Amino acid sequence: MNVYYLPSRQIATDTPALPLTATRWSVLRARAARMWWRLRLTGTELWTVVRRGGRTPLEDHIWLADDAPVAPRRRAVGPARILDFEAARRRRAVAPAPVPVGV
Repeated sequence: MNVYYLPSRQIATDTPALPLTATRWSVLRARAARMWWRLRLTGTELWTVVRRGGRTPLEDHIWLADDAPVAPRRRAVGPARILDFEAARRRRAVAPAPVPVGV
């Protein structure tokens, strides 16, 4: 068991120290800083709304969509390729089994 002894309380005969108060300039600086950040955040939010064009932010959200998400169409980088379906079918056709030579 631990026993703690607290120091005895001494009665101060002189006047107690006054708590420190903030100066007017420090209060003004703190208020100005808070006002600046509030204005900055408000401006950022307004700019976001203007950029969206009035749409709600959850309008295009994937969880609220009715259809499955569609991947964006990839742009062609160069000229279109010519697809030869007949050559592709010939390549994928099953090759005939080789005939044994000595039979």
